[in-house]
Amino acid sequence: MTAYTHPTPHRVALPTRHPARARVIPHVTNRIGALVAAIGLALALLSLYLPWLTTGGGERITALGITEIIDVRSVAPVLFLGLIILLFLVAVTAATRLAAFAIAGAVVGGIVLLAHLAFMWTLVSSTGTGDPLLSGLPSGAAISYGPFLAALGFIMVTFGSAWAARAADYLLPDRAEARPHVTPPHDS
Repeated sequence: MTAYTHPTPHRVALPTRHPARARVIPHVTNRIGALVAAIGLALALLSLYLPWLTTGGGERITALGITEIIDVRSVAPVLFLGLIILLFLVAVTAATRLAAFAIAGAVVGGIVLLAHLAFMWTLVSSTGTGDPLLSGLPSGAAISYGPFLAALGFIMVTFGSAWAARAADYLLPDRAEARPHVTPPHDS
């Protein structure tokens, strides 16, 4: 009986290997995209406590204050749920290289960005006019920097998640094609 000797390591890909399986997963690019998305979400959440409107008397109204003024309590749970889902998707994108969650984060971030821009347009149209689209806003109110910071945050979430999704190598880790360094069984 002969002793078993390990084969020498191959410097080139074996001809039986699929080229995509020999590809190195770009961890750094994925992590940078996830970090950009996390920072963007933090900016968007921080903007809830910053002034969105200023009145002629120097009063500053935050995003949370606007919801009380214009009485959007019926849609507030939907907005809160959207932010929670976005927070979950960004956290999973930051912790893993799963492209499915990064793609979902980019899609949800884009939808939230479009909804935010529509609300900003309504808010801008309602300030400084005698016939505002949103009833309940104080007269002489002007837009502050809060909504712009939130828009920047949602842009960062969308593009950071898309960048992380582009850098991810697989969708589901339990599938065979998701394992880039699987060696085929040897026939002995």
